[in-house]
Amino acid sequence: MTLEIVSLVLNLLFGGGFLLSLFKLKAERNIANAEAKSKELDNEEKTLQIQMQYIIKPLKKEINALRKDVRKLQKALDRIGDCPHADNCPVRRQLQDEADTE
Repeated sequence: MTLEIVSLVLNLLFGGGFLLSLFKLKAERNIANAEAKSKELDNEEKTLQIQMQYIIKPLKKEINALRKDVRKLQKALDRIGDCPHADNCPVRRQLQDEADTE
């Protein structure tokens, strides 16, 4: 009698329903993990796009503008020596004074 009960319980558990439920749960877990990974990748991509749009591109634009201004300033400074008023130029004097103090 005890052997029949154990056999019946094992047959019910390991028959089809239990194993099928286990495989189904494992498949659902794998699908959920894949969906979570996909959402994580989407979020990372969106974060990168936002950083590019609001941080990196404006900074690149500002850096390029600063480079252009520095080039203009450097050209102007290079031409100081050609100026007939260079000896009395207050801008030249200030730049030299600042260079001396550094």
